[in-house]
Amino acid sequence: MLSESEEYVIRLLKLRILSLIDRYKQVTAVANALEMKQPTVSFHMKKMETEWGVKLFEPRAGKIFLTAAGKMLLPYASQINALYAEAETKLTEWRDNERTMLRIGCTDCAMASIAESDWFAAVNGLPNVQVSMTTDEEEMLYSRLQADRLDLVLCGQPPRDASRLQFEKLTASSLRLIVPADHPLTRQIELVPQDLYSYSFYDLTEYSVHELVAIWRDQLALKLKVNARYDSVEMIFRAVHAQGGLAVLPECALPDPAGRVAFLTLPGHSSQWSLYACWRMNFWNPALLRQVIGSIF
Repeated sequence: MLSESEEYVIRLLKLRILSLIDRYKQVTAVANALEMKQPTVSFHMKKMETEWGVKLFEPRAGKIFLTAAGKMLLPYASQINALYAEAETKLTEWRDNERTMLRIGCTDCAMASIAESDWFAAVNGLPNVQVSMTTDEEEMLYSRLQADRLDLVLCGQPPRDASRLQFEKLTASSLRLIVPADHPLTRQIELVPQDLYSYSFYDLTEYSVHELVAIWRDQLALKLKVNARYDSVEMIFRAVHAQGGLAVLPECALPDPAGRVAFLTLPGHSSQWSLYACWRMNFWNPALLRQVIGSIF
């Protein structure tokens, strides 16, 4: 008689067989992928159908296909297999490094903002924690967070679907006009919207920033020329410096470490850009998250 732990291993194996049959449609190929004998795979396929009381597999033209019941079960099998693989990866990382891997996703503007703080030094000083950071658009980051592929998201907008998530506003930052360091506008005491009309602009594509800039432009009642759009703060700095154009960015993403650009008070009225932290409610180590989030500002 199998122990309870052995029973769970067999159940996971059956679900993996179901997923692999859908992929390869041949018992031999599934057996090779699992490094098992073909009769063993066939035995587990029949066992699944007997235990659940439904036909899951059907032979057609020399191949094996999932029945309607098998296709209904497939998404659940895929999710369970993916979760098990992720759990194995996390345990392997822990075993090899003896450190917790914390996966953080940021938009580019959020990354630039925390780069100007002491956050990196604070996180690197945490015992038994290894940080993995990646950048992406807000919606993609939230999708990965919901799918348990990230542990923490830092970006400029709260999640649209917060049913499984917690979020917190970390800071708010005014928008600033970005100009080349030696630009004539730096010598003006006070700017008015008409001062900007003759210059080209470079826009950051990040949604939360782009929306605020669009609102600011609308209330100016001036049509400002946009020469190019970039997905990184660094590329904005380079374009402004090299081409002599202007840009609008949150102040928290400044200053430029290389001193290529200056930032001025933005004429007209503009809303503040906010930085949010978001994480899953069921994250296994909430104390660690609070420590990481608390060290940002």
